[in-house]
Amino acid sequence: MGLFAVFQTSLSGISLAETALDVGANNLANLSTPGFKASRVVAATQTPQTQSRGSGPTGPEGGTNPVQVGLGAYVAAIEVDASQGAIELTGDPAQLALQGQGLFILQGRDGGRTYTRDGRFALNADDELVAGDGSSVLGFGVGADGEIDTTQLRPLKIKLGSFIATPAGSASLLGYSVTPTGRIKGRYSDGQWRNLGQLRLVRFPNPAGLEQRGGNRYVEGPASGAALETDPGGVAAATILPGAIERSNTDVGRELVNSLLWDMHFRANVAVSTTAGSLLGELLSLRRA
Repeated sequence: MGLFAVFQTSLSGISLAETALDVGANNLANLSTPGFKASRVVAATQTPQTQSRGSGPTGPEGGTNPVQVGLGAYVAAIEVDASQGAIELTGDPAQLALQGQGLFILQGRDGGRTYTRDGRFALNADDELVAGDGSSVLGFGVGADGEIDTTQLRPLKIKLGSFIATPAGSASLLGYSVTPTGRIKGRYSDGQWRNLGQLRLVRFPNPAGLEQRGGNRYVEGPASGAALETDPGGVAAATILPGAIERSNTDVGRELVNSLLWDMHFRANVAVSTTAGSLLGELLSLRRA
């Protein structure tokens, strides 16, 4: 193999440890990010150098095992932990937590769609339910008959103080709430509750295949499969807890222990690299002599 191969092997271990420490640092940095899902590095062995494939037993000979020298490790995957985060009650009806599988559907100013578990929503000046960056939360609106219009997704609107005609005259919208199944119900001055909209969620055949974006968002990726729209509380879909947010699922204790293990991993490979460099220097000095 030679000392140069030793360098390459130890460098692969150093690179692996650096990536794992990067991932752990990101997990801890997002400890307070609502809806954040922690990741972990999955390591795998590099293809070894085969010096002999071995042989089977023949006659009096018992055979030999393969002779292979490992060439280090690499990052096989960075997997997202999709487990449920803790729920924190806020009392704000516009803030929504998901309990189970699924993501909210957002639409940016450019019309592009992203997905998130971060339910820190609010009503903007146009009475739309929006995320922190102004992206609209999508769902089904209400038709002229007061029933949910399921023909297309649209930005959800909740216009507090608005009036509707009633058999007794008119009634104003005093407040609203969101049910576990995503139905937005308005409380009117005549004591009646009426439909204001319906939140929709998406699920993916392989959530780990989603591509991460800034702002705690995801977009569909080649490995995620196509988005499957559903109502909250549908088959295998999350329910909604209004007036709450889902906290990050980062486990501080596990991350700190992992950082110590990867630190030892890094230092051990640096020590191997340093030793190989020292031996290589001695060999080169002998050749010059």
